[in-house]
Amino acid sequence: MLTLRTFSLAATGLLTGYVATAQSAPVGASAASSGAPFGLVLGLLGLVVLAILLTGLTVAAQLKRRGQQLAAAAATNAPATAAERRVTTW
Repeated sequence: MLTLRTFSLAATGLLTGYVATAQSAPVGASAASSGAPFGLVLGLLGLVVLAILLTGLTVAAQLKRRGQQLAAAAATNAPATAAERRVTTW
Protein backbone atom coordinates (compact mmCIF):
# COMPACT_ATOMS: atom_id res chain seq x y z
CA MET A 1 0.00 0.00 0.00
CA LEU A 2 2.77 2.41 0.92
CA THR A 3 4.70 1.67 -2.27
CA LEU A 4 1.62 2.13 -4.42
CA ARG A 5 0.81 5.46 -2.76
CA THR A 6 4.41 6.63 -3.11
CA PHE A 7 4.55 5.87 -6.80
CA SER A 8 1.10 7.33 -7.41
CA LEU A 9 1.97 10.60 -5.73
CA ALA A 10 5.34 10.79 -7.45
CA ALA A 11 3.86 10.06 -10.88
CA THR A 12 1.12 12.64 -10.37
CA GLY A 13 3.62 15.29 -9.29
CA LEU A 14 5.97 14.59 -12.15
CA LEU A 15 3.16 14.53 -14.69
CA THR A 16 1.87 17.87 -13.44
CA GLY A 17 5.36 19.36 -13.67
CA TYR A 18 5.92 18.05 -17.18
CA VAL A 19 2.53 19.31 -18.37
CA ALA A 20 3.22 22.76 -16.93
CA THR A 21 6.64 22.83 -18.58
CA ALA A 22 5.23 21.70 -21.91
CA GLN A 23 2.61 24.46 -21.87
CA SER A 24 5.07 27.26 -21.17
CA ALA A 25 6.42 29.17 -24.16
CA PRO A 26 10.09 28.44 -24.94
CA VAL A 27 12.34 31.47 -24.52
CA GLY A 28 15.18 30.27 -26.71
CA ALA A 29 17.16 27.22 -27.69
CA SER A 30 19.88 27.83 -25.07
CA ALA A 31 17.39 28.35 -22.26
CA ALA A 32 15.43 25.22 -23.16
CA SER A 33 18.52 23.00 -23.25
CA SER A 34 19.75 24.15 -19.83
CA GLY A 35 16.30 23.80 -18.23
CA ALA A 36 15.91 20.09 -18.97
CA PRO A 37 18.70 18.82 -16.66
CA PHE A 38 17.60 21.24 -13.96
CA GLY A 39 14.03 19.93 -14.22
CA LEU A 40 15.28 16.35 -14.02
CA VAL A 41 17.36 17.10 -10.92
CA LEU A 42 14.47 19.00 -9.36
CA GLY A 43 12.11 16.09 -10.06
CA LEU A 44 14.53 13.60 -8.48
CA LEU A 45 14.95 15.81 -5.42
CA GLY A 46 11.17 15.99 -5.14
CA LEU A 47 10.97 12.20 -5.17
CA VAL A 48 13.63 11.96 -2.47
CA VAL A 49 11.83 14.48 -0.27
CA LEU A 50 8.54 12.65 -0.79
CA ALA A 51 10.12 9.32 0.14
CA ILE A 52 11.68 10.84 3.27
CA LEU A 53 8.39 12.37 4.38
CA LEU A 54 6.41 9.18 3.84
CA THR A 55 9.05 7.12 5.64
CA GLY A 56 9.05 9.53 8.57
CA LEU A 57 5.27 9.47 8.81
CA THR A 58 5.22 5.68 8.71
CA VAL A 59 7.91 5.38 11.39
CA ALA A 60 6.12 7.91 13.60
CA ALA A 61 2.82 6.04 13.28
CA GLN A 62 4.47 2.73 14.13
CA LEU A 63 6.23 4.21 17.16
CA LYS A 64 2.96 5.71 18.38
CA ARG A 65 1.16 2.39 17.96
CA ARG A 66 3.98 0.53 19.72
CA GLY A 67 3.88 3.01 22.61
CA GLN A 68 0.14 2.47 22.99
CA GLN A 69 0.63 -1.30 22.99
CA LEU A 70 3.35 -1.07 25.63
CA ALA A 71 1.20 1.21 27.79
CA ALA A 72 -1.72 -1.21 27.55
CA ALA A 73 0.54 -4.14 28.42
CA ALA A 74 1.97 -2.26 31.38
CA ALA A 75 -1.51 -1.40 32.62
CA THR A 76 -2.65 -5.03 32.56
CA ASN A 77 0.57 -6.31 34.12
CA ALA A 78 0.74 -3.62 36.82
CA PRO A 79 1.49 -4.87 40.31
CA ALA A 80 -1.55 -5.21 42.52
CA THR A 81 -2.19 -2.65 45.22
CA ALA A 82 -2.37 -3.56 48.88
CA ALA A 83 -6.17 -3.67 48.77
CA GLU A 84 -6.13 -6.03 45.82
CA ARG A 85 -3.72 -8.37 47.59
CA ARG A 86 -5.92 -8.22 50.71
CA VAL A 87 -3.03 -7.07 52.81
CA THR A 88 -3.96 -5.09 55.87
CA THR A 89 -2.01 -1.94 56.39
CA TRP A 90 -1.57 -0.53 59.90
